[in-house]
Amino acid sequence: MTPAILPWALSGAAAVAVGFARFAYALILPSMQLDLSLNYAQAGWLNTANALGYLLGSLVTVATVQRFGNHRLFTWGAMLTAVALLLTGLTRDFTFLTIYRFLAGAGAAGAFICGGVLAGVLGTRAIVIFFSGSGIGMLSTGALLPWLFELAGPQAWPWAWVVVGFVCIPLSALAIVAARKVEEPGIPGHSAAWRWQPCLPEFTAYFLFGLGYIAYMTFIIAWLRQNPVPGVLPAVVTSIMWSLLGSMTLLAPWVWHRVFNGRADGLPMAATMVVLCGGAALPMAVPSLAGVWLSSALVGVSVLMVPAAATSFVKANLPKPAWGSALAVVTSLFAIGQTIGPVAAGWLSDHWGSLSVGLGASAALLFAGALIALTQRPCQHLQPRPGGKKAP
Repeated sequence: MTPAILPWALSGAAAVAVGFARFAYALILPSMQLDLSLNYAQAGWLNTANALGYLLGSLVTVATVQRFGNHRLFTWGAMLTAVALLLTGLTRDFTFLTIYRFLAGAGAAGAFICGGVLAGVLGTRAIVIFFSGSGIGMLSTGALLPWLFELAGPQAWPWAWVVVGFVCIPLSALAIVAARKVEEPGIPGHSAAWRWQPCLPEFTAYFLFGLGYIAYMTFIIAWLRQNPVPGVLPAVVTSIMWSLLGSMTLLAPWVWHRVFNGRADGLPMAATMVVLCGGAALPMAVPSLAGVWLSSALVGVSVLMVPAAATSFVKANLPKPAWGSALAVVTSLFAIGQTIGPVAAGWLSDHWGSLSVGLGASAALLFAGALIALTQRPCQHLQPRPGGKKAP
């Protein structure tokens, strides 16, 4: 496995943890709603269960990464996520669906956080590649799943999860092999002290990102079903939209690399969140085929660059042994927002009778987060001086 291939192989875990475990749910959700007679609050709850698992996984990572190291937590997380996705397709019981969504989220946290840390060892470009790898999951599910439901009907949703699970197993295995070739950034059993207060704007913005983006990724396909494009098959609109979203995610490293390189402030997060906000609001502002597809392009090119911006910020401002615990803390804040987001957006949509209300509120939160991130300055006092001493 050559150095050039290593970040892409590692990014298979991001594809599993995010592209399949989290974002594929939006494609499968409408069929699950029809077949299981779920309302929007119940549909949001299943994604909230996933987010609660992600939150627990983040907290466990905070507590154990210094003891077990990033490699071990990464391996456990990737394996648990793949198995949980496979099990999701083997039940129709709402309670078991909730449990499997929870387990998939718990595993995804370890894979995503520790994978970002290991990518950071390889450099800033590897960080961007790792997070953009989630586009593999979005591109493949977008190209295939809408046609599965068009041909087989909504009752085919269990097969969708089974296929997703089987695809995730080799991707996880490849990522685990790649991770073993990356140096552990810290020494298991040793901790590095760091201060969170100077990082507050970046961390707050990341919390708002978790709160805001998840409504779009959960409900945009359901919104398209509520607002069909006249004369065009829903499967065509959905397939092209999700495939475009995944394709732009894969292109994102080349779009954003100049913004990320050498920056230790909040500009990368602010810039990516502004583009994401525009993409999330566009379907309501321009309810047409062009608006929907442009929305997916803007969201695709930005949504996974926000986590990349958070990881790059930690890497630039904190000592290497602190990367694991710091990213686990910031991801826990993100996970809290992600936990609240689907239920809140679903409740607003049920209350007002329109998904546009929940989606509009999420876009407003993303814009607020961008403004807060813009106030983040480099934490120079956390960076070593050339002589090896830290600035006071």
